[in-house]
Amino acid sequence: MSEEKTKKPWGGRFKSELDPVVLKYTRSVHLDRRLAPYDLQGSRAHVRMLAAQGIVSSEDEKRILEGLKQIEEEIESGEFSYRDELEDIHMNIEHRLQEIVGEAGGRLHTGRSRNDQVSLDLRLFCLDTALRWRTQILEVHKALLERARELKGDLFPGWTHLQAAQPLSWGHYLLAFCEMLGRDNHRLTDYQKLHSRSPLGAGALTGSTLPLDPERSAQELGFSASFANSYDVVGDRDFLLELLQIASQLMIHLSRLAEDFIYLSSTAVHWIELPDSLCTGSSMMPQKKNLDVLELTRGKTASVLGHASAMAILLKGLPTSYHRDLQQDKEHLFSAVDDVGGTLEVIPLVIAGFQVDTERVQGALKQGFLMATDLAEYLVTRGSPFRVAHETVGKLVAYCLEKGLTLEELPLEKLQELAPECGPEVSEVLKPESFLRRRWHKGSSGRVSIEQQIVHWKEWIENLS
Repeated sequence: MSEEKTKKPWGGRFKSELDPVVLKYTRSVHLDRRLAPYDLQGSRAHVRMLAAQGIVSSEDEKRILEGLKQIEEEIESGEFSYRDELEDIHMNIEHRLQEIVGEAGGRLHTGRSRNDQVSLDLRLFCLDTALRWRTQILEVHKALLERARELKGDLFPGWTHLQAAQPLSWGHYLLAFCEMLGRDNHRLTDYQKLHSRSPLGAGALTGSTLPLDPERSAQELGFSASFANSYDVVGDRDFLLELLQIASQLMIHLSRLAEDFIYLSSTAVHWIELPDSLCTGSSMMPQKKNLDVLELTRGKTASVLGHASAMAILLKGLPTSYHRDLQQDKEHLFSAVDDVGGTLEVIPLVIAGFQVDTERVQGALKQGFLMATDLAEYLVTRGSPFRVAHETVGKLVAYCLEKGLTLEELPLEKLQELAPECGPEVSEVLKPESFLRRRWHKGSSGRVSIEQQIVHWKEWIENLS
């Protein structure tokens, strides 16, 4: 029997060695080595269960646990030698274990398949990722809340269709992203509950004839329960696809924030500016200050969406149970996880660092007839049906455009000519600074609502911290 063949966990069936081209094509250790901590964690739980069930001796359990500890130290110190011919992280660890402890190491895989083993490693990785993202989202929330407090009374022109619509508080705008990311956090919380099921003990697809105790392993690994159906769990990648789908939604939110900031800081608008420490320049044009970090946020969002789509397509074409196609899940998962984590790390810096160009914003607040809706609603309070008030204010805007005036600049006499309901108090209605005082209901952009939102998110952060 060749040396190469003895390294294969399935070598007994085969009479020839694996072609080197096939070996290179099928290997995954270059990707799945980052699962090593979870593989070791699962192996410890598995051997303890085997010993508790009398399937392996306590002496072998002790030797295996000591060997796994040594492997962990070798990996952490960078001394562990990953070998492509052993295909994946699971066989690399098992092979090294047998080198360290001898025959006892060969008992670790009792009642276990690489099918339930890789599913376990990936689940642990994904659940850890969900928890880490929730922590990072919390940091984004803290940055948003701090700036919302600071800018709650400062207005800028809010847009729909990229056209001036109504005045909007910077605080209210930033709190909108608290809502979006709060939903993302909620999705991740539900995700952790839904997928807290251990696959260990499912074997290749039918479980084992040995007296395993999957619930014991699940409990030690921190899962809510063990699998309910062995056939389902070995081929299940719902947990992986769902994490990518949550990642897509999360990155879409961050990408929209990035696009807002890119546009608002553009030369034509320049209502905000990012500090130099978050920007880059041009290798040719000395004057340039580019928001590459936010452009990359948009770009990485596209990558994450692509990985989620690719994973869905991969699963769509597979029959049930395990297939080697699933090895590709790691390429999509790891890349997306890195993109999301890196983006969540940099976004709080952007939120904390941007500064408002007050002079330019004040100039913009005088354009676009931003108080037209407030004027129409004022007329409603004076007895006018809204549709009539809407048409009246539209005519006033048309007149102002013809004369080069703003609504604020219209004499009361002209206002009363088209809208007799107007009284002297209408001048206050037409001032942008009155915007925050005249909105009272929950969720609106008025000062009272903004204060309520700030209190809510402050308590939310404290409860999660």
